[in-house]
Amino acid sequence: MQLWRMIVLSLMLGASLVVLSPALAQETSNKGTEAEEVQLRSFARAYVEVQKIREFYKPQLGPTQDPQKANEIEREARSKISEAIVKEGLTPDSYSQMVQTANADEALRKRIMELISEVKKHSQ
Repeated sequence: MQLWRMIVLSLMLGASLVVLSPALAQETSNKGTEAEEVQLRSFARAYVEVQKIREFYKPQLGPTQDPQKANEIEREARSKISEAIVKEGLTPDSYSQMVQTANADEALRKRIMELISEVKKHSQ
């Protein structure tokens, strides 16, 4: 499971999301709400793709006893994950920050789970 540890660590490094001040947030509430919804939808699509990539690479790591081969597989998986996140207009850092924020905010987590369910339904 070293791959998942490395993925989580790589996603946790770096920038955080911009947080609007309450006054500015009030002035731009409609635009902010729309922008947040777009970002949440992008996150949901990226999340689904990341899960697919993890499911694809996980079985390849299990039987590997060769550390060099395991490193190659992990590097390839990290690259694919990063590509999937960037494809949705996010950075690995912003993706990681959204995961952390969602883990701390039950309402946000619920909304993201709804969006993930929508994405999964449309991708079948």
